[in-house]
Amino acid sequence: MKKNTEEKIDVKEALAAFLSDNSNKSIEETKNISERFLKQIEMKLEDKDNDINFIFSELDSVDHNQPIYFKQLPFISLCEHHLLPFFGFVDIAIFPSQKIAGFSKFADLIEHLSNELTLQEKLTETIVNTINGVLECEGVFARIKAKHLCSDMINPKNSISDIITTYSTGLYELDYSLRSEAILNLN
Repeated sequence: MKKNTEEKIDVKEALAAFLSDNSNKSIEETKNISERFLKQIEMKLEDKDNDINFIFSELDSVDHNQPIYFKQLPFISLCEHHLLPFFGFVDIAIFPSQKIAGFSKFADLIEHLSNELTLQEKLTETIVNTINGVLECEGVFARIKAKHLCSDMINPKNSISDIITTYSTGLYELDYSLRSEAILNLN
């Protein structure tokens, strides 16, 4: 993922100069802050060893024809519009067909998918489509409830406490009673 080192140095220098101009910190202090900031962003966005195929490398065959719910899987991601964190919890309902993965695999998937610049709406859809594609479910429903630091920083007096997005496929898209049951069980 690393590109041109000179570009990073330019970004670090520009960020340090900006911080120095807009704070009471010296240029040396702001260089250290800039370096730490860029390192944290790089660590969050770097390619992880756990790709989707590895996460779901061990699938179990099941004879289970009822919904399975995963509640409050935590995540932190970075907004592609503002480069600021948004964070919260992902709730997932799956209606398996013939395959299922261990519970921890869903937390691993959420961590993996949230390690990129994205929007909450995109992340919600990607989670559902990934699970549906790998497990070939009868249906998948996901809800993300998140706090966005970009909206809090822009206008703290009118801060939106939480933003909720949903996305569904298969039975959860077609059967409103099943979707309502998922929402009820995930509350």
